[in-house]
Amino acid sequence: MQKSVGFLALVITLTFLAGCASESKKATAKEEGSKEVKPVAESILITDFEDSSQELITYTGPQSKVTAVYSTEQAKSGKQSAKVTHNTKDWAGALVVVPKEKGNWTGMKTYRMWVYGSGSNSKFYVDLEDAQKEQFRYVLTDDFKGWKEIVIPLSDFKWRTDWQAPDAVLNKKFDFPMMTVQFCTANLANCTLYFDDIVIDSK
Repeated sequence: MQKSVGFLALVITLTFLAGCASESKKATAKEEGSKEVKPVAESILITDFEDSSQELITYTGPQSKVTAVYSTEQAKSGKQSAKVTHNTKDWAGALVVVPKEKGNWTGMKTYRMWVYGSGSNSKFYVDLEDAQKEQFRYVLTDDFKGWKEIVIPLSDFKWRTDWQAPDAVLNKKFDFPMMTVQFCTANLANCTLYFDDIVIDSK
């Protein structure tokens, strides 16, 4: 009888210890999973459009026209901004290439830029292209006049379902270094907008 009681006590003790170990592992895993990735910088200035030697690249469909030039007509900071004029009926856009040393956005949270709106109500997009040529989009509307800061959580950029490059590696996540910021693309738009101070922020 004493042996049976002793054996039962041993089983209960081992079961209790195993349960404690399991809960400890779960707590550790939960703690590790909740750790945030440390940002590579407080902020990354992609461009302030002050260096006119940085190419403003445009592309258009057969039914569209877009121009992107440096302009002193409007400037949120510094002396100039990027002026983009859309007469778009299928697809067109303006972009800057992300400098290699600014392409690692590990731990960064927010896309920021200033836009001088014209109140045209045209929809335009910001498209981000990663190292594997995969693209992610955020939709905006030119429903304001004058300067407005556009603040977009990077997590709100959606994987493009309308088009991806044939040679893109599609995994629906950002792969660094980022390659281009297509800061004013559109499918149907008739407007002139100014852009300044594109920043990737850790906050």
